[in-house]
Amino acid sequence: MFGELIVEALRNLRRHKLRSLLTALGIIFGIASVVSMVSAGEGARRTILAQIEELGTTNIIINAQKPPAEEDAKKAEGRYLLRYGLTFDDLHQIQRTLTPVVAALPVHDVKDWIWFRGRRVEAKIHGVTPDYFHNLKLAPMYGRVLTQGDGQTRSRVCVVRARVIHEAKYLGDPLELDLKIGSEFYRVVGVLPDFTTSNPDREILGIDDRALEVYVPFESVVDRLGFTSYSSNEGNSEYTRVELHQIVCRVDREENVPGMARAIHAILEKFHARKDYSVTVPIELLQQRARTQRTFDLVLPVIAGISLLVGGIGILNIMLASVTERTREIGIRRAIGASQWDITFQFLIETVTLTFIGGALGVLLGVGGAYLIQHFTTWQAVITAWSVALAMVISCMTGVLFGMYPARRAALMDPVRALRHD
Repeated sequence: MFGELIVEALRNLRRHKLRSLLTALGIIFGIASVVSMVSAGEGARRTILAQIEELGTTNIIINAQKPPAEEDAKKAEGRYLLRYGLTFDDLHQIQRTLTPVVAALPVHDVKDWIWFRGRRVEAKIHGVTPDYFHNLKLAPMYGRVLTQGDGQTRSRVCVVRARVIHEAKYLGDPLELDLKIGSEFYRVVGVLPDFTTSNPDREILGIDDRALEVYVPFESVVDRLGFTSYSSNEGNSEYTRVELHQIVCRVDREENVPGMARAIHAILEKFHARKDYSVTVPIELLQQRARTQRTFDLVLPVIAGISLLVGGIGILNIMLASVTERTREIGIRRAIGASQWDITFQFLIETVTLTFIGGALGVLLGVGGAYLIQHFTTWQAVITAWSVALAMVISCMTGVLFGMYPARRAALMDPVRALRHD
């Protein structure tokens, strides 16, 4: 019975192919917009989560920053040594006050030249402790990360990004490569994979996607490269002294992050009269972006709903016209024993069949649209099974909602009058 009704519905739709196609266009474009927008929204959510996960949702990142007002004042006074940023006292105070809830990891950065067989390239040297790699989930593709022994013995070893090996045009075993950093050679003991996606939040970690990243034991950087750096720009030279460029604080549990962030702010405000630091809480960034994403998620269904509303009204109009055209057929069916429910079900099946076909075409169009969005923009499109299922359910529900009135109107016709209809 049900199969026969579907076959009959398809026969009626084929009888007016152009009209059926034009009627389904609203559903097609409405469902396509649903699929495209849901995939774009899901892609945005995953991108945001991946970017924040790279920083660590249980981390609090403190960065040294140059105070512009003081910099200008020192230049006016003719002083060339600028002291600012985080200190070992800050690190020890955080460790004494917040341990064991917070584990604080020091980072000291140096820009220096690294040499490749007589060719030099500027690189960013990160002085880090072994826990830094575990905390930021940095796993080597070759070799190992730094160990406690490397720091205790002030070893001249380093971990590099794969891009460094590529820039060196080195074809041998990367773990046998010696890099000349400054005036000393460092043996490569591990190679980290390059970043496969862009992430503006990496700047919070002091990472520059355009620079060559080299990781050296923290103690080796402090002892061998020191705290003072020299820079020259447009004829202006300057010496700066920064003890710590960054402190990465790992909190034991995510629910403790807000409270520990407030405690860190209180500690730093006590010891820093000037604003020469910044505190970033990745989980707060995630919550802020999630709020923005929720607004995005509310607007997109409204836009898609308008398209579906237009499509539903078109279906309502065409089905009312179809009922009028088939008045005599309805009368004959009622005369040979069809009930009102049979007539209602017949027209509902026809409407839902039309919207189902329109929904399927809309899903195909939406998938294509999602990949076009991904191709021409930086957005990531993610097609999920639940979004396709949701689109098809919405399509069929649209058919039921807008097909119910024409179907009931057909069912409630007077059989005698329907038979007399020309």
